[in-house]
Parts: sequence; structure tokens; C-alpha cells
Amino acid sequence: MLRFRPDAWRLLLVATLMLLVTGCVSRPTEEVLTPRVLGQPAHEVIVLAATNRKLRSKDDDPLGRRSDNLGFERYRFSVPANRPAASIIYPTVPADPRRQFIVTDHDDLTLSQFSAEVERTVDDDGTVGVFVHGYNYSHQEALFRTAQLGADARTLPPPILFSWPSQASLTGYVADKDEALASRTELTRLLVLIGRTQGVKHIVLFAHSMGSLLAIEAVRQLELEKQSSTTQKLDIVLAAADIDVDLFLSQLNDIGRLPRPITLLVSKEDKALGASSFLGRERPRVGTSDVDDARVVAAAEDHNLRLVDITGIEDNDGLGHDRYVNLAKSAGQIKRQYQPGTEASISPGVFVFDAVGHLLTRPSNAPRLP
Repeated sequence: MLRFRPDAWRLLLVATLMLLVTGCVSRPTEEVLTPRVLGQPAHEVIVLAATNRKLRSKDDDPLGRRSDNLGFERYRFSVPANRPAASIIYPTVPADPRRQFIVTDHDDLTLSQFSAEVERTVDDDGTVGVFVHGYNYSHQEALFRTAQLGADARTLPPPILFSWPSQASLTGYVADKDEALASRTELTRLLVLIGRTQGVKHIVLFAHSMGSLLAIEAVRQLELEKQSSTTQKLDIVLAAADIDVDLFLSQLNDIGRLPRPITLLVSKEDKALGASSFLGRERPRVGTSDVDDARVVAAAEDHNLRLVDITGIEDNDGLGHDRYVNLAKSAGQIKRQYQPGTEASISPGVFVFDAVGHLLTRPSNAPRLP
């Protein structure tokens, strides 16, 4: 008779829950990254990517395993002009540019070529964005998601993708956590490279889910290595952060106080983080912080955090875990509210997004500790 360890049973139960919620959704293969020739792209988006995945295996290792070196890529996407915000439809054969995201060009880049591309990506005010994907993402899914974020935030340059070697498997949670932690040095290298690029004054480091653990570990490593010239440029945004709360507070103690508060996009109704907490023996995750809890509000102010409740934003995945993708369309408005030097850009506290993506400061009667 087969016997399962308690942890194995917990993992099996969580996987079953996730499958029941998400259903049988087909996932894109590597073929979606094959460039197609189009007469006229619907709307062109250029995505730069830095990755420590082993994309082209020369041995028996599966594709997607960790490489010892960073690789650099540039993709051109045709994105449908008239489509619902936050939606992605992968290409078929034949491709339909009126409905589908389609890769039209791809180049591997050298370090110097990548640096030149980054310099061309810098926004007018010296801002560059970096996106770190979460658990259970293939390289192609991460690239298409980055293209979606860039397409929806039309007034801003698309973020640069850092693609780490997720197993892209629902049951690969533990392996993904190991891969994320093992990728922090490569992410720090990318951030240092971008920080030294001419014209870069601010780096928006935007991470989702388990990618938040990777991002905050990279920032911690930069601080321990005394790379303050890079960390002083960072504006950190963690969406649905899959990080144990006690671990996060320990990381913040090592990082110290940064010039701008760390922004946490949170929701109590995130089922995926509920499953993660279950795997962690009911230890709460940062991404489910309750903005109505006076202790959470006080902790945000004490630790220089900006908590933003995004529960009112539309739920895309049935789990309440990918709400952040709907915020890209409001990126311009959010950026204006958080322009460097404004009170909002330097003030910790609690905020709320309403259903249409408008950022609201929490009323003055927000809970406080007695």
C-alpha cells in the first residue's frame, strides 16, 4: 500500500484545489515564440528579456532549467488594437493579428547590445521597469504577459522581463521556490547593469507572487553587498507576494529604509496564496495582508510600506491571484500620482484601488492601534 508523507498529502490537496478552480486550460508551447511574417502588425510592442533559463539545451537537461549565465533577447510582438484589457490570445496556424498576440521578430543579444537597448528604453523621466514573473510560468508565458503589460500601459515603455527557470508545472511549487532563490544573484546583476545605464534615474522593480520572494531577496543581497547606488534608484512593487510574513519582516530588517516605500498589492481573497499558506502550515502570506487590521496598518507605517488593496479590481484567473494585470491600463495615472518628490511617492500607509483602477487614499478613519 502506498504511503504519503503529510507534506505530500498537503501538496496533493492544493494541486487538486487549483485544478478544480482553473479547469483544464491548454498552455502555449514554445512554438508561439516562432516569428511570423505579417503584412501589417496591429500594434507593435518590443520586449527585452534577461534570463537565466537554459533555453536551448545541448545535453539531456530539460529546457527551462537554470543556466549559469544571463542570456539576453529582444522580441517584437504584434498586439491586437481592439481587445479587452489584460487579455492574451496565443497565435494559431494560421495566425490572426486581429485577435492574437503574434511574435514578428526575435534576436539574441550580446551584453553590449542589450545595454544599448536598455538605454533606448529609458522613459523621459529616467524610469525603467523590470518585471519578475511568478510560480508556474514558462518562458513563453512570461514573455507574452510582459507584452500584454506593455501594450495596456501605452503611455509607458514595456518593462524588461527577468525570466527565471520556473518548472512551469502546477506541482512544481517547491522546485520553483528553490529556483527562485537560486536566481537572486542573476537578478542583482541585471539590476546593477540597468542602474549603471546612462539616463537611468529610477528602476521600478515589479514582481508577482513567488517572483516577489526572488525580488526582495535580490534587493537584500544588493544591500548586503553595499550596492547602494542601485538600491537607491529602486521603486519596488510586489503584487500578491508569496512570502511568509515573518520572513519578509526579517528581510526588511536587513534591507533597511529605502528612499521610497515598498508597495504591496494585496487582497484577502487570493485563493492561490491561501493554498500557499496551507502548504506552509497556515503561516500567513504578505499578499493577503488585511488593510482593515489596525496591526497591519501600524506595521506598514513602521516598516515604510505602502499597502494597496486591489480586491476591487477584476479577477482574471478565478483565483484572485492575477488582479495586477488589470492595472496596466491605469499605469499612466498611477505614475502621475507617485511622481518622485510628491507626497504619495514618499509616504507609507494604506491605499485602495476601486473597481475601475483608480487609486484612493484610505479615509482618515482607517484603523490604528490604540
